[in-house]
Amino acid sequence: MLFKIAFSGVRARWKDYLVLFSGIIMAAAIFYMFEAIALNKKFVASTTVGQNARAVFILGAVLLVIITLVYVFYANNFLMGMRKHDYGLFIMLGAKSTKISKLIAFETLIVGLVSTMVGVVAGMALTKIVSGFLVSALEIPVKYFQALYGPAVWVTLILFMVLFLIASFINARIFAKTPALKLLKAENQTDWKQPKTSRLLIQAVLGIFLLVVGYYAMYNIQSLKLNAIWIGLVTIVVGTYFIVNSFFVILLQKIQRSALNNRGINSFTIAQLKFRIRDYTKILSVVSLLFALALGAITVGVGFQSDIPEIANGQNAYAISATNPSAEISARIAKVGGKSTVNYQQKISGKTVYYRAGEFQQKPIKYAAFVMKGKNAGFSQVKTSSLNQLKNPDSSAYQQLVALQNPNLRAFKVKWVSDGVFNQLKGRVNQLQLVRVRDINSQYKSLKAVLEQQKKEFGPQVVQTMGESIVMYTMVKSAFASMEFMGVFLGIAFLAMLASCLMFKILSGAESDKVRFEMLNKIGTRRRVLRQSIMLQILGLFALPAILGLIDVGFGLQMFSQTHLLYHAYNTFMYSAIAFLVLYLIYYGVTVLIYQKIVIPKTRSEK
Repeated sequence: MLFKIAFSGVRARWKDYLVLFSGIIMAAAIFYMFEAIALNKKFVASTTVGQNARAVFILGAVLLVIITLVYVFYANNFLMGMRKHDYGLFIMLGAKSTKISKLIAFETLIVGLVSTMVGVVAGMALTKIVSGFLVSALEIPVKYFQALYGPAVWVTLILFMVLFLIASFINARIFAKTPALKLLKAENQTDWKQPKTSRLLIQAVLGIFLLVVGYYAMYNIQSLKLNAIWIGLVTIVVGTYFIVNSFFVILLQKIQRSALNNRGINSFTIAQLKFRIRDYTKILSVVSLLFALALGAITVGVGFQSDIPEIANGQNAYAISATNPSAEISARIAKVGGKSTVNYQQKISGKTVYYRAGEFQQKPIKYAAFVMKGKNAGFSQVKTSSLNQLKNPDSSAYQQLVALQNPNLRAFKVKWVSDGVFNQLKGRVNQLQLVRVRDINSQYKSLKAVLEQQKKEFGPQVVQTMGESIVMYTMVKSAFASMEFMGVFLGIAFLAMLASCLMFKILSGAESDKVRFEMLNKIGTRRRVLRQSIMLQILGLFALPAILGLIDVGFGLQMFSQTHLLYHAYNTFMYSAIAFLVLYLIYYGVTVLIYQKIVIPKTRSEK
């Protein structure tokens, strides 16, 4: 009978339970998405960084476990908050506290089990959809990746069930020890205590110090090695918590003492935030870390993509080279856009390749270099060669020209002669056609078509030895594909969890806020003012973790810049941050609209 009464209460508050279930489902789904990559050793080993990625994934896994721990126990507190009054009433009506303890433990486990199982299924579906979209959109080959990965399923189920098992024991103990009257009044109580200013200042200074230590460790990753990652993990997580806990309260106290507090219903808005400040400290710290993880992952993933053309162009100035191109190759070259073409005549005599010196003086050949150090590090530089440079076998110009010739001529000497001498040479006149493109990224498909035709005519192994920049482009693109895929994939996953965390936190308190907004409505507060109050409240909750997250990523990218894994990390960061903030603002707008719909009364009361 008691079970029926208990679950009738669940049906009565199905909207609150829907928020609870959706939050846990999303957390389990995102955790599965991460583990589907992190536990897949073959996939990780196939990336360009190979086993070096293990440390990054260990860091990510530890952070995600911390975030999941906070998220699950927050969800558990939300569940307890909904049920304390109901179960307190049952105890007042004569139910035994031991029976109630077993009931709440059972309910916690059922909620956790069902949500986790649905979350794993949702994670598989999301993994399949997102991975398929990325492979198609980024045009990258991905090896060994599986949307349905057994070890990831088991790790997700075990972690979440262990957490919910611990939560069920805690809940049972709370109900066994808490008096019934206190349970009945639980919804009207708060953990808020006026913090001491001295304690807040100490936390603020300590938080800044820890963040500085973490950022310094990431900047000096070359000397600290893996220690930099662990130092950064501990100091940034703890420092973020202290900064949020102290800065947020100090900011609210400053506003309360200013004239801004007396405008409109700002005093109500600030009081609303202070009322639940402890819960927000934890969730805002989590959201800040998720923001940094999501933006950082996307920035790194896109950063690998932006490095590919520079690396390829640094290999050779010419995307395509063709000696006596066939009609099929010529037809495909004609379809390449934004190109410039140059032709040189050559003759082969013995073990020597002869060129007209006049052609190279009229149409000097280009050669490229990839800059590894200095202010131009990570960029390719194209220079125009002179005939004297070409005559030096040790020069880059000479070596790149040799690489563009037919692979069968690699061991031959190269000489430049006058037109008269060239005409007297016996042998067939060959045409060496070299093609440059302005943007290798935009012309990738048409250049790849030329490359595929060359493979048909000469064989894949021969073409792979040619010095064309498109050959290097395809090789690097294939090598970076997994890293690029992982970065964007995990960025999308963390972004979804970020939105889920913050929206869950805000919307879970909406029902209790209805009474307060109803009171404001009854005293004649205009709807526009109520909406503005909600927008400001939620803006504060969205802005603080975003600012901290942006700073974290700004310093965190030093790990990739200092180790030369990424050359254009900060160029990519700017564009990634703009796109990310647009999506973040969309989440903000959706949260505001849903919250307003829940708390603002449908009819306005008259004064």
